Amino acid sequence: MSPLALPRGPAAALAVAGLLLAAGGCTRAPLAPPTLFPVSTTWVAPIGQVLEGPLASDGSRIFALGRDGRVVAVDAATGAVLWKVGAGPGAVSAGGSALVHRGADGVVSSLDPVSGSVRWRSPSGIEGVTPVLVDGDLAIVVGQGAAALELASGRVRWSLPGPPKATSPAAAFGPWVFVGEEDGTLRCRDRASGASLWTYKTKEPLLAAPVVDVERRVFLGATDRGFLSLDAKGGRRWRWKLGADVQNAPAIYRDVVLVAAHDDVLYALRRKAGDLAWKSSLPSRPLSGPILVGTAVLVACYESDVAGFDAETGRPLGVLRVPSGLRTPPIVIGDRLFAGLRDRTIVGLRLGDLSAVPPPAPSPAPSAVPPSPSAAPASPVPSPAPSPTPSPNPGNP
Repeated sequence: MSPLALPRGPAAALAVAGLLLAAGGCTRAPLAPPTLFPVSTTWVAPIGQVLEGPLASDGSRIFALGRDGRVVAVDAATGAVLWKVGAGPGAVSAGGSALVHRGADGVVSSLDPVSGSVRWRSPSGIEGVTPVLVDGDLAIVVGQGAAALELASGRVRWSLPGPPKATSPAAAFGPWVFVGEEDGTLRCRDRASGASLWTYKTKEPLLAAPVVDVERRVFLGATDRGFLSLDAKGGRRWRWKLGADVQNAPAIYRDVVLVAAHDDVLYALRRKAGDLAWKSSLPSRPLSGPILVGTAVLVACYESDVAGFDAETGRPLGVLRVPSGLRTPPIVIGDRLFAGLRDRTIVGLRLGDLSAVPPPAPSPAPSAVPPSPSAAPASPVPSPAPSPTPSPNPGNP
């Protein structure tokens, strides 16, 4: 066979196709977006209180915290209010079978998602109201410093009171925990010990958590009109100048990273090279980061709009306008979208034709009668004694 001759047969055809894909992915077929609109209302749950902070969910229940300090649980399938429990001001988070309330004084409480009863309470030593990150077996707390608590018992794994002060939610990837700080520093901590592994400095306080792809590339939106890609050791790979700040976490879709900036634009930047794949106008400033729904992306905007786009091309797919204004960024479970509204309700909406995506399962029946809305806060169980707080290493906060 001459050097320029091509082999023949089915095996050879597969080999050539593989070479073409490896050479640049030129044969990647575009994927059709789902039909998101029109959106129909499935239920509206009156909460009777102004909602504070984001919603949380365990997949079958929606959890919210009111300004009066009561945590409320709503069945995601029916909108029935399952229980209300007084917990105090702060924030709620959920993940897997865990529901966590974080008080402004740094006390973290694990609540039973079915009944709202307290499983344990433990002082983290970290003041603030940023929602706890539920990551596997740990609850990561950030604010005036950072801490990690074991979800099973509440035992403090490590605690490093500030400064520095965290200004973004925490994000985790494998052995790393990322936190944005008020002086513009992105800090990568060791998940097991809390030790600072590396930092990257921007010019203004960081408000958005980063995301990390499978190649361990870190993507960060900043408040100095920049969007950055960093390598696994904190070195800058590329930077894209935006028209305004980024205040919500980006999202990764195939070979692009999606970012909603406060110049009312949704950008899709290629993860490897950092160049622009597409951009599309938003109705107004984003209230949420990009929310992926299959091959589509949703962005909630001030005051009342949730806009949908084709994640492949940026083509607008439609806009949902809620009647009373958004109080919280929405969350999506299957073919349902949930949001807290300004009229003190939580609304459950069914997106368009997403027949391949299962709806949320009904909540299991509680094993005990849940507290009534007027009931006093759940009686605490004895708090486990936290482990000794390690002293921060000077120069390695």
